[in-house]
Amino acid sequence: MAIIQQSATYFSQQVIRTRRFFVADWAVQSRSDHRLCLVGGGCEWCAPDFTIDRDDFPFVAIEMIWRGRGTVRLGRESHEVGPGHAYIFDPKTPHLIQADSSEPMVKFFFNFSGPRITRLLDELRLHAGSLFRLGDPVHIASLFEETIDHALKASRFGLHAAATAMEHALVLCAEQRLAPSTRHDPAHTTYLRCRDHLVRHYPGLTSVEQAARELGLSAAYMTRLFQRYGHETPLQALTRLRMNEALLKLREADAQVKAVAHELGYKSPAHFSRAFKAWHGRPPSEMVEK
Repeated sequence: MAIIQQSATYFSQQVIRTRRFFVADWAVQSRSDHRLCLVGGGCEWCAPDFTIDRDDFPFVAIEMIWRGRGTVRLGRESHEVGPGHAYIFDPKTPHLIQADSSEPMVKFFFNFSGPRITRLLDELRLHAGSLFRLGDPVHIASLFEETIDHALKASRFGLHAAATAMEHALVLCAEQRLAPSTRHDPAHTTYLRCRDHLVRHYPGLTSVEQAARELGLSAAYMTRLFQRYGHETPLQALTRLRMNEALLKLREADAQVKAVAHELGYKSPAHFSRAFKAWHGRPPSEMVEK
């Protein structure tokens, strides 16, 4: 089973919040010729002074801007980037990534090694140094989140599931690739704001109605946005985030079901236990190390 950590020496510290993973034994995983080797990845809420300036990098990378704005230089080409932009670089691509200090980026990033990623990107014509806008970034973001979820679970087949979700995302990137200047509609931007609010604040959110109030929207409108642009309801998204967080907390040393239930805002341990079992198929007490 792969060794999964939540930190790595190359991860940026110029971040406000993150959901990241690092495959500590990636060098062993990279020997596979038939499966995508994920080295690390996640989602980063960039600080206003976020800057990455590298002349080289040991891995292949794809990144997608989810919210906010910034600039990206790939080789000699500089670009202004915003929601829905994605770009690729490899060990031979010097790159400079900077957040707009007035509207810092929230971005997904994933790093790869091994022969499979090189062949796949060639097949999909996703070349290092390229920047493009995605036709349906919401669908791809859901696959990116699925990748992160699988990796962080660190289960027996978690990394395999993460690599499979990532291959699906890369194929969709190739299918949906548009000119960088293509624009998105304002309602879509509101949807991105809603999804980001759930991901950023889910530990303290107890209902979709609460999230909608904090966003200055009605729950009904928020639900319509998710139906129009997404692949899950706001309640499903909130439950998924809370249940995955619960699973991670229950696997910590000296974890207690009662404490985890309280930390995630459930009314009682019994309510939490029912919700957890309905989602994961097993009661939370079975996840606690004896």
